Amino acid sequence: MVVALVFVATDHMWRATGTLALTLLGAAVLRVVLPVEGAGGLVVRRTAIDVAMLVLLAVAVALIGFNLDLTSLR
Repeated sequence: MVVALVFVATDHMWRATGTLALTLLGAAVLRVVLPVEGAGGLVVRRTAIDVAMLVLLAVAVALIGFNLDLTSLR
């Protein structure tokens, strides 16, 4: 997450989008492989729901981030 924020701060939005989406996918993988005691803040509901929400959020971030047209803001 910190790396994604650094990319945002340095105006590298595609890199930030990719990094954030991969971070969310990594969190989904961790939610699957870690026990409930070790998953900490990743545990909200059942494992399947948590993983589905993290994957859907990763896909949404990737789709929205890679389709933004930021060229007119410069």
